Amino acid sequence: MKSIREIATEKVKGESRIDEILRFAITGGIATVLQYGIYVVFVDAVGVKAVPSQLISYVLSFIANFFLSAYFTFRAKPTGGRGLGFILSHLVNMGLQTGLVAIFKGIVGSTLALLPAMAICIPVNYIMVRTVFKSKVFMPASQREALKDKAVAGDKAGNKPNS
Repeated sequence: MKSIREIATEKVKGESRIDEILRFAITGGIATVLQYGIYVVFVDAVGVKAVPSQLISYVLSFIANFFLSAYFTFRAKPTGGRGLGFILSHLVNMGLQTGLVAIFKGIVGSTLALLPAMAICIPVNYIMVRTVFKSKVFMPASQREALKDKAVAGDKAGNKPNS
């Protein structure tokens, strides 16, 4: 029987969508703990209001998140195009999250306001970030050309290209 460690290692190294979602959850967990820790320090220790604290903590966790998403979650090179797509997806996510923090601080208080906002934003963020790292739109030109050449070679051989 496999140990929990062996099963976890297989899942983290796996290629299935479930394995990718698990890696996304791990990456998101790291970014979330980092963001929330910074947020609480700013709100409780420094005395900064909830919304500015959320913005500061979001930006700092963003940097770690990009590199973890590229190398660990989606196993992709962190290129300029992907960086731009990642920034755009996170700007949308940050706007959504900021608006939700502004709403939830009146319901659950400033210290906890970020948590329900994250519960809504994380699934939305997965869809956007996966698109950035898997879509041909954000793929480096050399990689798009290689896929195109592979498809042409498959057509000439009478094979259907992989999509």
